[in-house]
Amino acid sequence: MRRLEVAPLTRVEGHGRVELEVIEDRLAAARVLINESPRLFEGMVLGRDAAEIPSLVCRICAICSTVHRLAACQALEQALGVIIPPRAALIRELALLGGHIESHALHLYCLVYPDLVDADSVLQPLQQGDPLAKDGLALKAFGNRLQTVAGGRRIHPINLEIGGVLHAPADDELAALQDELEGWLKRIEPLIEPFFREDAWPDAGPVAGLRIAVDGNGEFTLTGDNLVCSDSSMVNASGYRDLLQETALPDTNAKQSRKGGTSLLTGALARCEFASPGDKTTPFPPGIHANNAAQGLELVWSLERAHDICRQLRAETGDLCSPFRAGPGSGTCVIEAPRGILVHHYELDDMGRVGAADIITPTAINSTAMEEQLLADLADETDEPTMRQTAARIIRAYDPCISCSVHVLRVDRP
Repeated sequence: MRRLEVAPLTRVEGHGRVELEVIEDRLAAARVLINESPRLFEGMVLGRDAAEIPSLVCRICAICSTVHRLAACQALEQALGVIIPPRAALIRELALLGGHIESHALHLYCLVYPDLVDADSVLQPLQQGDPLAKDGLALKAFGNRLQTVAGGRRIHPINLEIGGVLHAPADDELAALQDELEGWLKRIEPLIEPFFREDAWPDAGPVAGLRIAVDGNGEFTLTGDNLVCSDSSMVNASGYRDLLQETALPDTNAKQSRKGGTSLLTGALARCEFASPGDKTTPFPPGIHANNAAQGLELVWSLERAHDICRQLRAETGDLCSPFRAGPGSGTCVIEAPRGILVHHYELDDMGRVGAADIITPTAINSTAMEEQLLADLADETDEPTMRQTAARIIRAYDPCISCSVHVLRVDRP
């Protein structure tokens, strides 16, 4: 038996590696191993007042900080019986969309696009004046701008609080965003076309895992009260454990989630399979690499939806935040983070302090499917360099968020 390693995994958010076990020139086993230290956020929040929690848990991830803060707010609002004003809901959604645009643009243009142009990092196409790389980074910056206007700053937003929001964007800010969004909607189609090319990807088999997403009743959505699975099962957010059973493994610091013994897939591809975010009819590329194209479709939808929200907010008046009193309760939020289902669950004591917390992230849900996909797609491959390269591209297609750091560059030392 020989053991091949892809270590570290490059052009993903965080630190991890892939181990491939080869017996008689055939892949026999594959493991995705997470090297990040345990974060311990679920223990960190115990005993703290509910009002402290959103600011703490958004530090789980800088790239996903908006959706973490929003998930915490929504779960705690459910626990406290708080209904937020409609105007606040629109501002929150604008911040959420900014996070999706920023994250998808980061993944597609900084992490995946170099594979399409045979580069080690996005710096090479940028240095060569590649317009797609340049526009992709500009789109990422625009996503950050949306988060700044709606959330107060580009990462770790301060405007989203239990009960609603603290501040409304000014009319001139919303008007400027509308103009920018109209410009992006005119430019976005050529930016996503490369990710639909069938010849840009390695050979791939069927995508592993039962699909799981927030239910939109046939409509594309990022928010909702229920989880739906491709085996036709559906549960309310409070019953998320019926679909997501976590297991801790001895040689990795990330838990794995399954439904029974079956792997799960969450993220852009799963969302698009339940409900298309647009009318584009171009076929997806093969296998899990379709997730990249699905993110492209979601970019278009997110820009369109953000434009609509800006228009609504310019005409909207009313309260921004609902009052609440500390007290006992439990609440669960299921929401679509850029990479898939994110769960926040909290239980509060009589003083409104956290007595229990549970957070499940998309990469924990996808990790079993990643390993199954490696085994399926590399089953007939015997060339070791190709194995390593293809394994990295398979994992990259899932857009795993291992932590907030990104390894992009090869450093040549004298």
